[in-house]
Amino acid sequence: MYLKTHIFILISVFMVSLSIPSTGSADSNGNVNCVNCTGCTNCVNCINCTNCHGCESCSDSTRCRNSRNCASCTDCSDCKNCASCTASKNCNDSRSCTNCTNCSNCTNCINSRNCSDCTNCTKCTDCQRCTNCTNVKNSANCTNRTGCTNCKC
Repeated sequence: MYLKTHIFILISVFMVSLSIPSTGSADSNGNVNCVNCTGCTNCVNCINCTNCHGCESCSDSTRCRNSRNCASCTDCSDCKNCASCTASKNCNDSRSCTNCTNCSNCTNCINSRNCSDCTNCTKCTDCQRCTNCTNVKNSANCTNRTGCTNCKC
């Protein structure tokens, strides 16, 4: 009777372990294919990440919100200190960003280079096709500018 009970318990534990789905990642560090991540680092191919701070090597990340220090993110919103972001919005206090496209509501973009199609930018440098820019330097194709220098319209 004891042996039957012991075998029944082992089989039950085995069946429960089979029913629990695997997410493919153990924790928020070093995640691959992250969904709804919080506090992720070194994420690759992340989708719908939230509050990803210090996300270095975040390649091919989409729909990241409240992300900080992310590189090569796509379709990010409320980003800070992100580089090589595409179609990003509300990138406040982004410093030393490069190769940004389709950004909006960017402020304090100091030393930002090769930024195109930016709107509502202030203190940006080397931005192209910007609208509503203030104190933008070395910019081309700026419209609705105030206090811009070196704009080519």
